[in-house]
Amino acid sequence: MTVEHRRSIHPLKDGSQLHVRVLEPPLGEIADQIEYWWRDVRAPLLAGELAETSIDRFVIGEIDGVYAGSLMYCTPRDTRDLALLEMVWTHPDYRRRGIASVLLRHALADFRDMGGMAISLCTTNPAAYAMYRQEGFRPLIGDGLRYVAPPHDPGTFDREYFADHGPARIRPGTWGDIARVSTLYNQPQPDWLIKDYPRRVFRDMRYESHYVRVWKAVRDGRGLALVLENPLRRVVGIVSLLEVDSFYEQHVATLDFWCCAAYRHQMPELLATAVQQANAQGAEIVQAYLADCDLEKQHLLQAIGFTESARLRNRLRAEDRRHDLLIYDVHSSPRDHPRHSLNEYYGARQPFQRPD
Repeated sequence: MTVEHRRSIHPLKDGSQLHVRVLEPPLGEIADQIEYWWRDVRAPLLAGELAETSIDRFVIGEIDGVYAGSLMYCTPRDTRDLALLEMVWTHPDYRRRGIASVLLRHALADFRDMGGMAISLCTTNPAAYAMYRQEGFRPLIGDGLRYVAPPHDPGTFDREYFADHGPARIRPGTWGDIARVSTLYNQPQPDWLIKDYPRRVFRDMRYESHYVRVWKAVRDGRGLALVLENPLRRVVGIVSLLEVDSFYEQHVATLDFWCCAAYRHQMPELLATAVQQANAQGAEIVQAYLADCDLEKQHLLQAIGFTESARLRNRLRAEDRRHDLLIYDVHSSPRDHPRHSLNEYYGARQPFQRPD
């Protein structure tokens, strides 16, 4: 059953009235009207199937009973301290009336009331950028922006949030971690050129929907994601490890990772755990891609037995320099049989297509 948290009425510039509701999935009949373009998770999220670890709140505006626009934000259910603001959309028939601004202010107020600390978003739209800036968002990484709620200081937020608060534990990543993982990636340190090579995320790019691809593969049994969580339930490190999507390469898994400075000493443990679990799932080769300038990343992999197996000369260009792309890997015992059959992959011949 849909949960409704707020309902209010706001006069708009043209004299019409905007009825605003804040809803949590399952959204029922209104779900078909909602703009939500992360297709891999749209159906389960709107049906409320992901609510165990995530609060996904939709702020919906209606005029004369007609859907005029909406936005949503997601925050971890257990802490509610970080959030992503997404899916900001106004119906073309209702644009330039200030609807998005009203919905945004509602979302920020709702998030603050839950004790929220920081909420992130991205945009390439100049008009939307101006609106977010007016409401207190500041540029962050790439096309990303972040709003930091008072009394927290935007200038020191990352340093304070990711400070050492005691030993972190290893646990599986969940859908509710998307805001936490994004916040972890969207800071300037560590200064590695490659943040997440399989998703092609580099140092000057923000990270966000990329986690959807990791989470979906894990949910489908084609990989794993492990995080380091400190005693304040803050995600301070992550490793993702996904199968190569090919029948002929399914024994190979691609790894990448990221962490904050205060918990870098726990990354070898996290990486080793991920490799061990990947081997148990059938991975014979675990492979990582990194830049030759990312020396710290190389040392972390070498500490758990990875070695360089290939070097692609001048594959990367950063500013005025060229860098080699390195391939590091570690091997385990080969398996007698593949984990997945050929007909589980795109392009395979189906049983009814077999020749006579």
